[in-house]
Amino acid sequence: MMSSRLQVLPGFAPSYITRVRLLIQHPMETGFRFDVDGKAVSKNVIHTLVAEFVGVRVFKATLGSGISADPYLEFHLRTPHSGDLVLRWTDDVGNTGEARSHVTIPG
Repeated sequence: MMSSRLQVLPGFAPSYITRVRLLIQHPMETGFRFDVDGKAVSKNVIHTLVAEFVGVRVFKATLGSGISADPYLEFHLRTPHSGDLVLRWTDDVGNTGEARSHVTIPG
């Protein structure tokens, strides 16, 4: 399981735009580096990230080897009511991660 830090800043009426910030601790190995013995380090990057709000997919990102280690992502979504936000990601070797937050819309 990869560790992460999730920050959710809920929106207010009338737009209800919520800001989501996610930092994932992951080496994001491109496959272009060599270790001290001259052997290629295997490629291992997070390739898919999906966000669901109350069970509905609201965001999907396809990442590649051009993303730096410990990727930081920020996006906005419309949240007209309170509910659970779940973010899930998968890397090239099959490791997965998940971050959750309950979004509370004031008012």
